[in-house]
Amino acid sequence: MRRLGLMILAASVALSIASVAQAVPDSCGVVLGPGLGSGRTAYHQNYDRTLSVDSLYYLTGLYYVDSTFSITIPAGTTVLGDTAAALIVTRGAKIYAAGTVDSPIVFSSMKPAGQRQRGDWGGVIILGKAPCNQVEPLIEGGIIGGTYGGTDPHHNSGVFKYVRIEFPGYRFQLNNEVNGLTMGGVGDSTEIHHIQVSYSFDDSYEWFGGTVNAHHLVAFGGTDDEFDTDFGFKGKCQFLFGLRDPGMWDPTGESNGFESDNEGTAPYEHQPWTKPIFSNVTLVGPARVDSLWPLLPPGNKFQYGAVIRRSTQLCCYNSVIAGYPWGVSLRDVHTKEWANVDTLQWRDVSVAACTNPAGSTHVHDESKWPAADAITPGILAWFNTSLPVDYRNWFSTAVPVPRTINSLFTNMRNLNDPDPTPAVGSELRGNARWIWPNVQDPFFVQVDYRGAFVPDVPMPQQWTAGWTDFDPQSANHYASVVRRTGHGSRVSLLAQNSPNPFNPSTTIRFSIPEKTMVSLKVFNVQGQTVVTLVDGELAAGSYERTVNTGELAPGTYFYSLSGKGFNETRKMVVLK
Repeated sequence: MRRLGLMILAASVALSIASVAQAVPDSCGVVLGPGLGSGRTAYHQNYDRTLSVDSLYYLTGLYYVDSTFSITIPAGTTVLGDTAAALIVTRGAKIYAAGTVDSPIVFSSMKPAGQRQRGDWGGVIILGKAPCNQVEPLIEGGIIGGTYGGTDPHHNSGVFKYVRIEFPGYRFQLNNEVNGLTMGGVGDSTEIHHIQVSYSFDDSYEWFGGTVNAHHLVAFGGTDDEFDTDFGFKGKCQFLFGLRDPGMWDPTGESNGFESDNEGTAPYEHQPWTKPIFSNVTLVGPARVDSLWPLLPPGNKFQYGAVIRRSTQLCCYNSVIAGYPWGVSLRDVHTKEWANVDTLQWRDVSVAACTNPAGSTHVHDESKWPAADAITPGILAWFNTSLPVDYRNWFSTAVPVPRTINSLFTNMRNLNDPDPTPAVGSELRGNARWIWPNVQDPFFVQVDYRGAFVPDVPMPQQWTAGWTDFDPQSANHYASVVRRTGHGSRVSLLAQNSPNPFNPSTTIRFSIPEKTMVSLKVFNVQGQTVVTLVDGELAAGSYERTVNTGELAPGTYFYSLSGKGFNETRKMVVLK
């Protein structure tokens, strides 16, 4: 009976190993957090931690970088997210994720190429001490712990640049998902630029209050909004590119380009007011070429290029919004008042929407301006006024009509290889202006074109070149780590233990290429060290160590060998 029991347990363990192996290959890998398959289990990093570019990391659980501590992620590092995993940099903590053009930092799904989906894991959340218009708010509805906000507009949460975030947006519950990159109360001493969020199951980017400035952002294939601003956010943003996949949208809500609110409870008057300043934005909706508009899937939830509401004062300049069904929806009393008195400014924005929303005589949302509303005449003038009157050229035509977008961009036929540079003869060329006080801030680079891309410069020379990926489904992250570290050019230093599974003992064999400090440890699925086999200097040569089951409970374990220039991990199973 004992032999039969061991056979049954071995079969069960084999199935478990097989399921884990689909996500965690036998190549080197380090578990961050409470352990694979741990869901929303919290893990608190209460020390300063630096990752290694030579390792592949598996982010598990809700990984909190606790206040006053930091996490440093070197250029070229790859971090793969387990189901529901999220990285949360809490208020007072710091992240130093400084990728480069040639070596971006990649956060992606643990699933293999061809099987990844939006929402495979959570996302990245950075919380700071800059002002917002809520009192000790909880991020993401309280599903994820962590408050944000404060009184320091210049608070510093670290550096986040040349980073890709792929397939985030895990749905914890209906209408409560994590965004690709969430920023709560992040201050303007934080450095955020050259980020690409791809295939998020919620917003690609969302700012909750704060003052952080950002530039060179890409939102690709998300389901909800591209750029969402709330709770008094006052940062400046330039050179932003949003591109929709026509086959993906938010099944429970509205999929818009911009969405901006002051706060969510009427009369929406909490201060500071939401007033971000955007310039040189290119938002391309699902109808990225003329022929796609009549072919969008039935039942899709794509709506406006921009929804501006709930007392926001969002301002936008020198930009283009094209390929969404409808144009701009300007809603709610205070928002319309801000537009009427020119506090909410849109200047030199080209809009190419596909049709008129219900109840409107043009592509913008006229249904929110009742005839009895005293503000409505001013709002109509706000939309309809064009040059030469007062330089109030909000949009490309005085009364915007449905139009397609082929004349705007060079070549948008290929979703995975887009070319949104201004086409020859496009109205985006030479029609930017910088006479408005909001964009005379030194933060803004004054260029002569609308949108995010330089005319007559090929895409391999644009700011997206080198570090972005518009086909993240096909990427082989494991192979990229092998290529980068050079592990593919030699035999692995760490052999699979034998026997495996084992009882009562197993042997681990390994080699050391040169004299160096070496660590060989066994740890459980929670990432806790249970056996230390080597912790000191070894000369070059081959070695072996024995592990006995006396101090180990039955189950799955990992053992990791690290030293100068190498870091490898394998798994083993104890039977009892």
